[in-house]
Amino acid sequence: MNTDQTCNNSFWTKEENKIFENTLAINKDNNNLLEEMAKALPGKSTNDIKDHYNVLIEDINIIESGYVTLSNYPEMQNQN
Repeated sequence: MNTDQTCNNSFWTKEENKIFENTLAINKDNNNLLEEMAKALPGKSTNDIKDHYNVLIEDINIIESGYVTLSNYPEMQNQN
């Protein structure tokens, strides 16, 4: 699936995705996560945000189940 679109074809810019990710990280334990997301993303409807979240969860489940091969990046060496 195209990471810039969700199943309802709502386009998400890179900036909106970053806001979504940051808001999720900051508020992951907040019972008002959806409200916080709506505040941070005023151009998105509640359904847009729910759909985008569900696609993220679906992607995570696919990755964790082993259906996606992760890239083998070389380890970064400490620069200190």
